[in-house]
Amino acid sequence: MSFFTGLGEKMKPFGQNVGKQFSQIQQYAKERMGSASDVTELPAEYRELEEKVDKIKRLHENFLRVSRNFTLPHYDYEPPLKETMFDFATSVGDKATFLAAAGAKAAGVQAAPPVSPRSGKEETPASLAHAFSRAAYVSVEDLGTEEPLGAALKKFAAAEERVGNSRLQMDADATGKFHQPFSATLNQTIFNAMKARKKVQSVRLTYDACRARLKSAKPENVEPARIEMEASEDEFVAAVDDAMGKMKVVVESPEPLKNLADLVAAQLQYFKSAYEVLAEVSPEIDELQITNEALLRHPTD
Repeated sequence: MSFFTGLGEKMKPFGQNVGKQFSQIQQYAKERMGSASDVTELPAEYRELEEKVDKIKRLHENFLRVSRNFTLPHYDYEPPLKETMFDFATSVGDKATFLAAAGAKAAGVQAAPPVSPRSGKEETPASLAHAFSRAAYVSVEDLGTEEPLGAALKKFAAAEERVGNSRLQMDADATGKFHQPFSATLNQTIFNAMKARKKVQSVRLTYDACRARLKSAKPENVEPARIEMEASEDEFVAAVDDAMGKMKVVVESPEPLKNLADLVAAQLQYFKSAYEVLAEVSPEIDELQITNEALLRHPTD
């Protein structure tokens, strides 16, 4: 007998939970059909917070769909199919390792290894600039550097390699200081607020169902119904307070703007570095072009 008594005690919470869920479903159905006469309205401040959280949630989702590109290998360069098939696993692994290290430190990482011409292991270039650098180095090996074109290609290859390394640095900074924090905010802070809001809706349905039962209760059932209603009211108030607190954490967080500033800083550093490199090499290549034209006009015997 004690076994069945113990089993009954263990099953009580389960039965109560099922009963509560059925009550919520019943109340929800009444509200959807318009037969619920008295629906508890949430505070105006709560509804305003809900609206703000929804907008911040959409902001994070929209930006993350774009910023995920910083985590992808050679996202600005589409390699030939045979190159992609040959180096798919290696390039993805190298990029993931690079970004993981940068994200952990949220600081500078070592530049990518130099792009050597016709190396034994032809890995997919990490960026469009690295692809240009490789193509130029290969041509330098073919043409040599005695003529202006070969000399210009060598300078161009070195410059593009530096630009590509700066691009990888931007990817690392943007991943560690923008994409990962934005993802953490969405999956933790915003998720907690949304979960608390769902609980409010669930508890509110129970509360309104208890209120409806109290109104229609027979005299001998009024007191138990009142006790049930008061308990559900306390649970509802606590759930609303908890959800409002978690929504305020989302709304009042300085992180989104800080992360955005970090993204802009990473982009600025990249474009500044790229400009400086190209501004340095451009006049040198222009000079070689003038020399080349002069040689073509007056070829030596």
